[in-house]
Amino acid sequence: MADPRRLGKRGAYRLGAPRVSGPRSGSAAVPRSPSFRAGRSRGSAVAWLAACALAAVILGFGAALGLWFLPFVAGIAAGIAPWRARHALALVVLAVLVGWGAALWWPALSGAPAGATARVLAALAGLPPHAAVGVAATLLVGILQAVVALWLARAATYRLR
Repeated sequence: MADPRRLGKRGAYRLGAPRVSGPRSGSAAVPRSPSFRAGRSRGSAVAWLAACALAAVILGFGAALGLWFLPFVAGIAAGIAPWRARHALALVVLAVLVGWGAALWWPALSGAPAGATARVLAALAGLPPHAAVGVAATLLVGILQAVVALWLARAATYRLR
């Protein structure tokens, strides 16, 4: 404030005055109103859905082949991607749930005793011996791998962004 005598007087702080960004034109500037939506687009929803579907397919086939570490790799890849953290987190969580869930569900559909195996694994882990508990614990392990890898990649590339 350049003039201390104007403190507390009407118009001293220019509260609510319209901001004009750019050359002044003959028309009056419209004051800005608060908004909760992003000011600009952060990326395409189609690209995000395609990346999520691709990650889920890769994780599903990887889980079927016994590559249990692929959620960690997916988390690293999503952490390096130029998306916002919450979008990358949603991508890896959804991809792990769909990919690993499909890999756990497919043997049960084809007649394999997947439920019995899940019950035994849950009991060996010290959890209640129910198939749903074994499947939920397996999905939780995959989600934890992906989230930790996402956090690690975002922390390592913080200065680069």
